[in-house]
Amino acid sequence: MHIRRHTRSSTVGWHRGWLWDKSPWRVALLLGALALILGGCSSRFLYNKLDSLIVWRVQSYVSLTADQKRDLKADIQAHLDHVRVYEMPRAATLIEQSVQQLESGPVTVAMMDARYREALQVYDGLMLGIVPLSERFLRSLSEDQISEYFVSIDELNDEMYEDYSGRTPEAREENRNRSALKTAQKFFGKLSDEQEALITGALARMEDASEEWIDYQRLWQQRFRELIQERPVADVYRARLTDLFVYPRNLHSAEYRARVDGNRVILTAMLEELFTSLSDSQRKRAVKKLNGYAELLRELAEAE
Repeated sequence: MHIRRHTRSSTVGWHRGWLWDKSPWRVALLLGALALILGGCSSRFLYNKLDSLIVWRVQSYVSLTADQKRDLKADIQAHLDHVRVYEMPRAATLIEQSVQQLESGPVTVAMMDARYREALQVYDGLMLGIVPLSERFLRSLSEDQISEYFVSIDELNDEMYEDYSGRTPEAREENRNRSALKTAQKFFGKLSDEQEALITGALARMEDASEEWIDYQRLWQQRFRELIQERPVADVYRARLTDLFVYPRNLHSAEYRARVDGNRVILTAMLEELFTSLSDSQRKRAVKKLNGYAELLRELAEAE
């Protein structure tokens, strides 16, 4: 059996309790596509190639037969067509509403909480569409392929845990601050000293939930492994896969959820203050960025 070595993947990473639930399979199907679309390097051409790119990504974890590649590619393309027609306009509308709020007056915590809940609904809708094609694909895997897949995942986990345990708290804080400031500058342009201090100060107040996140990842993967290996009847398989893909938050411990929710309160309060502090040029830059994302989604949604 041929097992591929993995470099450290963006599908797993350390966050200070403010993160997406992630797994290589789900990210390969969804977040990779969104990164291409919203990363500033996308086009209709790239979107039309996503089925091939996602199949290529999946093959970095497990060797596929020609029939499996063909069927998976067809299923992914059908789902991408659905996303283009039905989900992209929803996402574009959500972004456009955010632009209107940014232009019309102060951005408040209540507004951001509302947009957050709406974004979760869009995300859950996207994941619901992935469940049927994922079930078909996962059921097609042989015992050898299942073993290969989980060897790959264990290998990836070992790299992540080694990377995390090998960093000092000071190094993690430095990397976190650098990443957050870089992201903010890309969106708003050059930040003032006060704005940088606002961001790093909020991050410093967030609780470190990384250990709980690692425990959650292990639990999620254990449940996922059990499902694939057990191969229950169709209704049970679909229900359990839906819980794992669409509602993984249900596996969070009470302590972990409390940390994540507390960190989100700190984050949104900081963002409210940051938006209030924006200069005219920073606000215009943010509006332009958001409008660009919305326009791209509209363009892709209307493409034949």
